[in-house]
Amino acid sequence: MCGIRLRPDGGLSTISGYICVKYNPMRIGFIGVGRISAAIVQGLCTSGVAGLEIFLSPRNTETSKTLAAKFAPVTRLESNQAVLDSSCIVIIAVRPPLAAEVLSALHFREDHTVVSLVALLKYARLQRMVRPASVVCRAIPLPTVVHHNCPLPMYGASEEVKRLFRHLGEPLEVDDEDQLHALWTLTGLITPYYELLSRLSEWTAAHGVMPEMAGAYVARLFQSISFLAEQSKPVDFSALAHHAATPGGINEQAGKEIAAAGAHDVWSTAADRVLQRFH
Repeated sequence: MCGIRLRPDGGLSTISGYICVKYNPMRIGFIGVGRISAAIVQGLCTSGVAGLEIFLSPRNTETSKTLAAKFAPVTRLESNQAVLDSSCIVIIAVRPPLAAEVLSALHFREDHTVVSLVALLKYARLQRMVRPASVVCRAIPLPTVVHHNCPLPMYGASEEVKRLFRHLGEPLEVDDEDQLHALWTLTGLITPYYELLSRLSEWTAAHGVMPEMAGAYVARLFQSISFLAEQSKPVDFSALAHHAATPGGINEQAGKEIAAAGAHDVWSTAADRVLQRFH
């Protein structure tokens, strides 16, 4: 719990009237309760984590109240500072334009572990903003954490954070922020990807398939072939594309037409421009 720390001599020291014993990292606070935070909370609360206590900031009233009513380990507090005072691990999940304002108003403790989900807030600046917190990291969870099925790139993560996030998916530790930013850029392609699937679903329905079946088939088709790719060690998308493109077949035809139209280049260009925002 939070406000007492074990001294090297085995005694206890009080910190701000709270208790925070480092061997119990399951007191988790969320500053910002948007879609990603809500997914993490639901994922953790359905994962079987023992001794879990979650504290939510009051922002986004409807979401925070709904989560507190649904899950016994979840408590909605009256302020962001109250969340910090009650927590050992603090997850920052505010929109990038608000990060400086929100964090500058808070008083962190040295024993806090801070996990930032803020895309454009670099590590060095984050460290300065949460001083004197001693453990700081950045992570990229997706809404799929609610189903415990998510790749989780991390930079600077401690062992306790990696253990916690294993309940939500697969932690992927990167060596530097440039790698993290490249991976984070890909999350900016989620909307165009869904728009592509929407276009294909609409096309299928326009050719006589019931809309519900069209949508379900498109989702499952691309999920199944992505799963097949994931099983390759290492993943080799070019080899899979070549294998699917039977000479004279429909995959070869469609692949050539789409490549000739420059559609693949559009995705790379969009990724390049999103990546620029990190620099």
